[in-house]
Amino acid sequence: MAGKQKRPAIKANPASDRKQRGRVDRSATFPVATPFSDMPVDYAARFTDLKTRIHRERLRVALASNAVMVLLYWDIGRSILDKQNDQGWGSRVIDRLATDLRDAFPEMKGFSPRNLKYMRAFAAAWPEREIVQQSVAQLSWRQNLALIEKLANSQDRLWYAAKTLEHGWSSNILTLQIEAQAHRRQGKAQTNFPSSPSFRSLTQIHPSSKWPPQTFSIYIPPPKLYE
Repeated sequence: MAGKQKRPAIKANPASDRKQRGRVDRSATFPVATPFSDMPVDYAARFTDLKTRIHRERLRVALASNAVMVLLYWDIGRSILDKQNDQGWGSRVIDRLATDLRDAFPEMKGFSPRNLKYMRAFAAAWPEREIVQQSVAQLSWRQNLALIEKLANSQDRLWYAAKTLEHGWSSNILTLQIEAQAHRRQGKAQTNFPSSPSFRSLTQIHPSSKWPPQTFSIYIPPPKLYE
């Protein structure tokens, strides 16, 4: 009986391997972590401290980014209001503007015709940019929409803005508080924001806030959307 012929060894195809498994650097090695029990006695406390600092910095960056976005939305809304008053901009112009902004900035969201009209309403509700910068810019956009849609005057809006930051209310909880008229249960609506705005952080005004200390002094010049 003739012996079986050995099949030739199949050589690995590096290109195929990369295609199936992704790029692999076989020269890279990762040491096995030392058991937790072998760590120094203060390791757990130091690790917890680092985690806290990272979470705090991530929150700080998120809050700062949100403030920039809200201020930008106010600037766009203010520009639309000015053009509406000076040149009679209507819905057709806003629709055209929404299309042009989406084409110019495809990676950005929020430039729908509906949201541009919200920006216009936001700027109309807060005529002074300094108040926006000092207070409501630290709220999310959805929280700001709840304030302008469900409340008629700025004093009540500022009261709910302050309480939202103090207690960390989500937009849904904020809406429920407004619908329950929480400000009436606590007496006449009052706010710690001064009537003539200065550039102090809200965490200085509300020391009991769970948010980390923040100071925002951000200025974005009004965008020249159309000449």
